[in-house]
Amino acid sequence: MGRDVEVLTLTVQLGLPTSRLITLTGPGGVGKSRLAAAAMTDSAMSRIAYLDLHEAVDGDGLTEALAARLPDGPSLLVLDGFEHVADATAVAVDTLLAHFPQLRVLATGRRPLRVYGERLWPVPLLPTPPAPYGQDVSELQDYAAVELFVDRARAVDPLFALTVHNAQAVAEICSRMDGLPLAIELATEKLRLFSVDSLLTRLREGGPALGGDHTARSARHRSVTAITERSFALLDPEQRSLLTRLAVFTGSVDLTTMAEFWDLSARRTEHTVEALVGHQLLRVTSTAGEPRCTMFHTVREYCLERLEESGELTGARQRHAEHFLALARQAEGQLSGPLQPQWLHRLAPLHEDLLAALAQLEADGRRTDAAHAALALHRFWLVRGHLALGEQWLAKASAAFHADASHRELAARTEAARAELAMTAGQARLAADCFRRAATAYREQGDSVHEQAALGQLAVLQQTPGTKVVRLAAERVLDVAQHPGATGEVASAALTLAMCCRLNDAGSAVDLLDAASALFTRERDVRGEGLALAVRASLADARGDQALSEHLLWESLHRFRSIGEHTMMPAVLDSHARQLWHRLPHQGHLVSRLLAAASAIREATGAHPLFEAGTSAAALRELRRLLSGPEYEASRREGRVLSADAAAGEALAVSPPASESTPAESRSARLTARQYEVALLVSKGLTNRQIAHRLQLSEWTVVNHVRQVMRRLDVPSRIHVAQWVLHRQRRNSSGSMEG
Repeated sequence: MGRDVEVLTLTVQLGLPTSRLITLTGPGGVGKSRLAAAAMTDSAMSRIAYLDLHEAVDGDGLTEALAARLPDGPSLLVLDGFEHVADATAVAVDTLLAHFPQLRVLATGRRPLRVYGERLWPVPLLPTPPAPYGQDVSELQDYAAVELFVDRARAVDPLFALTVHNAQAVAEICSRMDGLPLAIELATEKLRLFSVDSLLTRLREGGPALGGDHTARSARHRSVTAITERSFALLDPEQRSLLTRLAVFTGSVDLTTMAEFWDLSARRTEHTVEALVGHQLLRVTSTAGEPRCTMFHTVREYCLERLEESGELTGARQRHAEHFLALARQAEGQLSGPLQPQWLHRLAPLHEDLLAALAQLEADGRRTDAAHAALALHRFWLVRGHLALGEQWLAKASAAFHADASHRELAARTEAARAELAMTAGQARLAADCFRRAATAYREQGDSVHEQAALGQLAVLQQTPGTKVVRLAAERVLDVAQHPGATGEVASAALTLAMCCRLNDAGSAVDLLDAASALFTRERDVRGEGLALAVRASLADARGDQALSEHLLWESLHRFRSIGEHTMMPAVLDSHARQLWHRLPHQGHLVSRLLAAASAIREATGAHPLFEAGTSAAALRELRRLLSGPEYEASRREGRVLSADAAAGEALAVSPPASESTPAESRSARLTARQYEVALLVSKGLTNRQIAHRLQLSEWTVVNHVRQVMRRLDVPSRIHVAQWVLHRQRRNSSGSMEG
């Protein structure tokens, strides 16, 4: 199933004079024997000899036995499953090809024969749908892995059908089965006991999910044990032990981590991994940096059974949990600083292992350690869109911290983090409850700065924009934003208040954005900078400056894409698509794709941020009117399968409108001496309060000066003021040197 192209291509290759030896390689259960049998059936050769070597244990006399069966004319010899007698098979094939010039050999095995002239044919895994599985049911059914699942599921339950209710679960199961046909077949046998959703839950939690001992199959394919034991027999004792211990990793693993976990040198680790990859027990995941390896699910289940039988499973999982607890704590200080993009990308392939570590810590009664790890990961969950899951772990963390009086400050931080996830998911009531508890805990700790930040967020959630309570909250947040101890929580509060005020008090919104931007810049928080740019774009759009709004949205998307942001990106994609639609109405297909991509990302993450700017309903109605039905549906389907990175890439590929540039000399001439002095201090990173102290002015006077500078330079933020000053200084320095 799903091998039509492979069968046709292989049949053609077998007919070429240059393809005298073709070896089909791949892991157990990928379908090497089935593909070879199909090629035999379609082959134009009239003389075909077949030998099943799966059960062979001794290759003595193999050459002579085969030679006696071969004719002198054109013929095809199929050697199926040679890995246990690989050396003898290699000698036999080499000899036979030399003595029978019209002979073709098709061999199947888990590794090459390494005979001169051999052409390797790695049998691919079945195609699986890409996450987040937002395709329509009909589109998912077109993937060979899903088609196989449905076919085998109907053998268990004749009424089984792929529906909107189970399609995403089926797609994820097929992906977790690596697209390995045998694994998919074994998984469907579990449907005798479990629903599709229950089966997926078992897979996510690391439980056994493959059926076994199906007597209708060949002995070597009846169960996970049967298919994997054959490969294990080819390993030496040390390789078996190392592979078995690696089974506690649920995701991909790099060589450095394996070396630490195995207590081996880098060279020995690399040598061992090469052997395991060669035996098709691990597969290498392509990355730009260090190679990462993933264990096939069939192999993992077999190894976990071995660990449990030997009594080593608990110890291995505890060591795994300890490793990822240390990693989570190391990541905490990096997820909002200058290394934010690198750490977000580093944690992405490790997420399932981090979750497994949290579960193990909790199972071992180490609730406080699990709470520390959950708090450390909250920003990763926020950025990458694991909102519901993150909120659940933070709820447990908050309970653990509240139970220990020495961790009250951590309890406050956890409630604030939990509230931020809830706000991003659109859960206003839960967010308000969490911010209220956070404010109380901060007050008890004497932390008035972060208490005011939490109260500012609470005011937005509970009051109508423009009310006295919101205005007072904004003033207090602006005040605490100048405090040296202010962190990202204060910046987030200022940003939320700015979003709330942008429609009825643009002046306050700008002040709050300046405060938020200054803190995000100080902490070098890329996501925060992107959020601030998006809100500035909304302000520019509200005053009719679409060109500036599009520029700011482009910059925001660029920052979001650099860190793999998933929760706020849909809103920015929506706004950017609408701006493109107004400027480039002939780009209807692109706009439709971007809007569909934004919708799919929302569905996958559950992100529905409060105070999201604008709606795409009008643009969608217009697109439906202008595009034909098939055109609109095609672009929508294409957009829904785009990843967040791909969607952002398509949006960024369209350059923002060219802006009218004003020479630096004329722009600087617009600034008074005092305004240039203020701009210079802004470029040095000083806050409004610090500038006021330096120049002996009132803080409100400085705020007005900063506004006038930004207006005269026609720039949207303090960051752009700093960039303008730096550019001017470099130009002047260059001119002095030339003079």
